[in-house]
Amino acid sequence: MNNTYEEFIKHIYYEHIEKRLAPWKRRHWHHLDDLGYEITGLTRSLRAIRFLQDYAESDEGLGGVFTPETLKNVVERVKYGVQNNNRIVVDTGVADVLQDYLKEIVEGMTAEHFPQADLDALRESGSSDARREIVAMVYLMKSRKEDWIRFRNDYRFSRRLEQAREEVERVAATLPKELPNAEEQRNDRPVTVKRAVFKGIGSIGQGALLTLTDVSLLAGMWGTSISAETTTVGAVISITSGIEMILTGVGELRGE
Repeated sequence: MNNTYEEFIKHIYYEHIEKRLAPWKRRHWHHLDDLGYEITGLTRSLRAIRFLQDYAESDEGLGGVFTPETLKNVVERVKYGVQNNNRIVVDTGVADVLQDYLKEIVEGMTAEHFPQADLDALRESGSSDARREIVAMVYLMKSRKEDWIRFRNDYRFSRRLEQAREEVERVAATLPKELPNAEEQRNDRPVTVKRAVFKGIGSIGQGALLTLTDVSLLAGMWGTSISAETTTVGAVISITSGIEMILTGVGELRGE
């Protein structure tokens, strides 16, 4: 691994991120256990989304996979994950710090930098090959790096992350409220949610999962034997990747 790169990532953390996260941790230390609850809820929702995408071959097939109540719970859990993500990385200013150093962070990142906790969380969320997903994530971030750099001229990450919450709420409002009755079934009433919507919801949920996992890792909730400095490098890289996934999900929901 590139020691110069890792030292630079540590510099970003200790000079810019730790100072922003420390007041948040002091104010919310008694709620840290809630992060575990949010992570569990997100992993369950992501498992459901993966299953839905695998099982439903068309928009019309959605109604045969989950009830409206289950669909609502899946999307609501992602919404709560995004809200908690924003409290941590938007309200503290961390997201915009990472955007300012995005070029440098992305240039040196590798799949090996990601903490084991990320792989565990992805497996728990239904990934058949967590490392392969992370390798793909790193490749896409590197290939799209210049687009993300140009993107910051139009949007701060903090604003776009707020829009993620708004987009998830919009999707939640479009979900069917109840199962069609017998007459409506005979008339082939269409499902009001497009299958493609869940691709965007899945990207947002997975991004929030990475962020919450690594914030909990920085808070010492995972009982890892890995050194604090190694954990710090991996967490900064992973949180950056999580934010990028959320922003990608927003674009997918908006058809951008």
